[in-house]
Amino acid sequence: MYLLYVDESGDPNGWSNQANFVLGAVAIHEGQVFGLTKQLDGIQQKYFPATTIPIPFHAEEISSGHGRFKSFDKVTRQSILHDVYDVIAKMSFPNLVLFAACVDDTALPSIAETLDVVLTDISSRFNIMLVRQFNYGAPNKGLMIVDQAHEDQYRKLVAGFQTKGSKYGLLTHIVDIPYFATRKDTRMLQLADFCAYAVFRYYERKDATYLEMILERFDRRSLRSPPEGLKHITQRPACQCVACSWRRA
Repeated sequence: MYLLYVDESGDPNGWSNQANFVLGAVAIHEGQVFGLTKQLDGIQQKYFPATTIPIPFHAEEISSGHGRFKSFDKVTRQSILHDVYDVIAKMSFPNLVLFAACVDDTALPSIAETLDVVLTDISSRFNIMLVRQFNYGAPNKGLMIVDQAHEDQYRKLVAGFQTKGSKYGLLTHIVDIPYFATRKDTRMLQLADFCAYAVFRYYERKDATYLEMILERFDRRSLRSPPEGLKHITQRPACQCVACSWRRA
């Protein structure tokens, strides 16, 4: 069983303040959840040695120095971010697989359209990965766990996928309804937040620092294939981003 943890970066209805919105996801084989959780707990122990209760890692909060991270200087906050991204980067396929869909302000300006197109893309690509593994003799199913920020909208969208299928067809390998949680509930949603944040920084702030660390973890057909798990939805002609350039070629 693969668990797909899904989180957002940006505001799907905040186009006056941003040019991009990202839905990021981390597909983790069930056998890897405990070990990954322990690794993130270890990072907390490194920077908060006196704190025994779990502290949620939220990439934007760490980067900007808010909340519990307010007392850390910039160098230390960057070190925390690097440590978490390093956990993702060191995982290998198929134990951890990344997906992300970025939509910009040239494409879909309404909240309903935005959430529809990014969730359709993420869930369809996740299903494609599961079908590919099935064809290779690994019959895994998938379950989605989504951050509860826009729970009502996501529930409606997934209900439509289950009855009518997505525009890419039926999601045959994703079982049951999606489950909703907050980042503080599971370290794995925190990893999804870091995935979304890396992609958001790349498109919104032209900063590839963190995306470059984890780019190899995005879903692809083979080790030599391009990162098909990363999608940029835009009307800008001749976009040269890492997601668009190989598709146009």
